[in-house]
Amino acid sequence: MRLAKIKNKYLFDSNRPEEIHHYGVYYDRKAKEYRAIQLTHLYNRDEKRFVQLRKGFLSPIKLKEFETPTGIRNNYYSMDVKGKKIDIKNKDVELLRKLSPKQAKQIKDFGSKHDHNLIQGKSNINKLKNIKKW
Repeated sequence: MRLAKIKNKYLFDSNRPEEIHHYGVYYDRKAKEYRAIQLTHLYNRDEKRFVQLRKGFLSPIKLKEFETPTGIRNNYYSMDVKGKKIDIKNKDVELLRKLSPKQAKQIKDFGSKHDHNLIQGKSNINKLKNIKKW
């Protein structure tokens, strides 16, 4: 699994098409497709993110690239905005470093549950206690 920066316009319609988000990208051999699991930065303790953690939509992880914890969303993208399979060689996708096996497993296990659907899971608020610097 690789950490990647992907422009909004590549994966979904957005009023900010040039904005970039971080994703965990991996190749699913069974489905024969690349999957992108969205990551979100937990910059501050805002209510929106805490609700998402409590309802099980996010799971926190610490990545060395960022000072604050990162939230793993519980869904993935497998198609671009045009309905084609994700192409990691597209100009709107920038691959960064390879993630450690432990981090890759954590992101994949949580994020590969639902294709684009946010379905309520169990609360992940207690996992924040295990992450320092927040």
